[in-house]
Amino acid sequence: MSRAAWMNVLHNQLLQLKPEDFELDPIATSQSSAPSRRKRRRPPQHIYKQYDDWVIVSGVQKRRQRACKVCALLRGESKKSFQTTFYCEDCSSGGAKFFLCPKARRAYNGITKTCFQIWHEDFECGKSIPESLGNQVVFRRPAKFGTRQKTRRELLREEGTMLVTRAIL
Repeated sequence: MSRAAWMNVLHNQLLQLKPEDFELDPIATSQSSAPSRRKRRRPPQHIYKQYDDWVIVSGVQKRRQRACKVCALLRGESKKSFQTTFYCEDCSSGGAKFFLCPKARRAYNGITKTCFQIWHEDFECGKSIPESLGNQVVFRRPAKFGTRQKTRRELLREEGTMLVTRAIL
């Protein structure tokens, strides 16, 4: 049966329903005496927030994106880590934000999870990172705006020109 034929059958069945079909059966809807075994998820202690840092790209104002720390650990040889604007406030320290993806992009131990879940549930906030991934997670404060720090090469070049001018004098 083609998809169109199947949709026609379903549509005809829906059109044949009467208002009585939508009434609730009190016996079927009553709660059973057995306790429900629904798992209640505890609210996570760590929550992610969106970093409020803006940049203008090609005349359009956008949020500045940073590399996800878990994606950087899990990436392969040829893969890049994903960029995100979300960070965990509790895992961050001061100005150094800990950026994590809120989207399920990675499969870890065969289960698709968000980087936020992997970091907090599997890695226990960085306390149990597998040795195969390395345990190097670097916190960096964002760069200060304004004057740019000179590179070592620029400092050496200036120092070399100063020595030459002193030798001439």
